[in-house]
Amino acid sequence: MFKVLIVEDEMLVRVGLTNSIAWSKYDMEVIADVSNGREALAIYMNEKPDLIVTDLKMPVMDGLELISTIRSKDVDTKILILSCIDDFEYARKAANLKVSGYILKLTMTMEEIEGTLEEIRKELVAHSYSFKPPVQQQLSLDLLKEKVLKDYLFYGVYSEDEMGTIMQQFEPPIHTGPIAVAILETYQYDRLHERFDDDRGKLIQFSILNILNEIMVNHGGGIAYHDQKNRYLMIFSFLSHHSAETNRSRLTAVFDNIQKAMHSYFNVPVFISVSATGEGFHSMRRFYQECTRMLNDRYFSHTAIITSVENRIIGEPKFKKLIANSCNKWALLGESYYKNLQETTFHALKQPLQDEGDWKQVFIHLMEWTRAYLAIPDDQAALMELSGTERILVSPTIYDSIQAWENYLEETAKLKHMIKSVTKEVAEAVKYIQMRYDQDITLKEISELVNLSPNYLSLLFKKNMGRNLIEYLTDYRIEKAKELLQKTNLKTYEIAENVGFSDSAYFSRIFKKVTGISPLEFRKIKVLGGTAKHEDI
Repeated sequence: MFKVLIVEDEMLVRVGLTNSIAWSKYDMEVIADVSNGREALAIYMNEKPDLIVTDLKMPVMDGLELISTIRSKDVDTKILILSCIDDFEYARKAANLKVSGYILKLTMTMEEIEGTLEEIRKELVAHSYSFKPPVQQQLSLDLLKEKVLKDYLFYGVYSEDEMGTIMQQFEPPIHTGPIAVAILETYQYDRLHERFDDDRGKLIQFSILNILNEIMVNHGGGIAYHDQKNRYLMIFSFLSHHSAETNRSRLTAVFDNIQKAMHSYFNVPVFISVSATGEGFHSMRRFYQECTRMLNDRYFSHTAIITSVENRIIGEPKFKKLIANSCNKWALLGESYYKNLQETTFHALKQPLQDEGDWKQVFIHLMEWTRAYLAIPDDQAALMELSGTERILVSPTIYDSIQAWENYLEETAKLKHMIKSVTKEVAEAVKYIQMRYDQDITLKEISELVNLSPNYLSLLFKKNMGRNLIEYLTDYRIEKAKELLQKTNLKTYEIAENVGFSDSAYFSRIFKKVTGISPLEFRKIKVLGGTAKHEDI
């Protein structure tokens, strides 16, 4: 594979280039993406990329200086300029430095980019046959940092003084003095692999590290490293004369921006465990262990930013009480239903529950019992069990699991009430809607199915269900859309099509009419767990 380095100071453009192009199609892989020429030059010296895609106007070191420096060392590395139309003078100078192409940001199309990459690929293939340079075995800068840090944390390779000297040589440096450690964990990590078709996770890793480091630099400095799989370690240093309140405000700003960026670019929830602040690098091991313990118990936390976690043994009575209180969702079904659910829940919670898997298994067991006890028809039960189980499995915290369980109880209670009270014709109509909600369904079509006139079916449906058939169909589609907004990375128009709306604009209007917010606002609130602002959408 040919190695590609992307150099662009606009984060959105940089992440977009990294993730939206099928680089493997051109026998290429992105090894790094950076925000200025100086960072790019360091990567170039270590990695010797085959292609550099670079902006011209950038801070610290612009693209022209970067290209000139590289061309003074070699003429073989391919360079593709990606810049604005007002950079003409830059472009004219760069043209004399043997670049492979110049693409305007304002007018570029995917076809233009792909056509240029294909031509560059052909040139690289031809050159590879004529000249085979020796294989470079040097580690990339990020991998080197990661190795040094792990050698210190886990293997004691370096003393505290040696580590302090090394950390001050990195860019940006971490100075001796007060430090804090945080670990970020991306939840539903497999969704990222599927979305970006990145089995090895290298593109995801580079993109996340780039986002973390850039945000940290913009808020006073710090360094991020890849820790393991879906976890990233962040190290912050503080000036000795800064107050604890100032340091906390800085960390709050960093974590707030990280959450927003991870939602905007990847649409996955993240959890961040944060250590206390302590003097010197000798605190780092203890802080790392502290943050790891908190993340390992993330399921029992009430917030995405974790500074402490309720001990699961101490918190167990509270969690069990919350689950027991959920039985109230069945109060309207009658005393016998309520008491049987209460008794079954009590017995399920008597067993020792050690970790996330134990608790989730209890919820799934209770769901299976619920379906059997209420004698819900098999076709309805299969759909509900699948949906309910999935909601439990993807719930990041026990509070989310309890909410999913309560929603399931409400749904089963409504379904049982409907089965008891509706006529055969209305039950058939409801079943038909739930099986074919993603298709173009009409009142006439359903009335013919149940052998009633459209007017009479409409009256009967409203009498039985409390709303007319079209309102029920719309509400059911919106509920399915909510699930897709939370569980998938599908675009709004794709979700509209998946739930039976042919017009995405109409879908958005109906969604807002039913829920009070737009589909994008709903997704943001559910992923970030906060209030969406207009400018964030």
